[in-house]
Amino acid sequence: MKRAGESQFEYIIRKTGRKPVECRCKLCQAQCRATSCLGTPQDILKIVKAGYADRIVVSEWAAGIIMGVTKKTIYMFQPRFTEEEGCTFFHDGLCELHDKGLKPTEGRLSHHTQRIDNFVKSKSISWNVAQEWMEPRNRKVVQEIAEILKQRNNPNDNVNVNSVSG
Repeated sequence: MKRAGESQFEYIIRKTGRKPVECRCKLCQAQCRATSCLGTPQDILKIVKAGYADRIVVSEWAAGIIMGVTKKTIYMFQPRFTEEEGCTFFHDGLCELHDKGLKPTEGRLSHHTQRIDNFVKSKSISWNVAQEWMEPRNRKVVQEIAEILKQRNNPNDNVNVNSVSG
């Protein structure tokens, strides 16, 4: 089941069975306070190129270990998250990236109907997004993100692309 002309977003929609949603209920907003939604390498590149490089950080996705889909953390670039404020792009109940067409894939597809009692590993949005960071075909995009972050954030930062994409 490869892509055959599909975009990453279309591919993840097909793999997860999820469709884009724009729910703004309290449960959906709570997701933004609990964690930043994951973006594919292409999502993050668009965000960085739109001028938000200072709000993107290197992160380790470890949920896959808990889910039992991988034995190691997956390094990726994602929106900054703090326990105090939640996702860097979430303000007053809304994602500031939404109306700009920059909302990451997980945020575009996630919905409050996803619960632990109806969770299917292979259809997990976060797992399908995380896998994109390991895809060799995305390595150039990951390298481009790393270069932009080095230039815009701090040229002395040691962003190791090899740990992010492999």
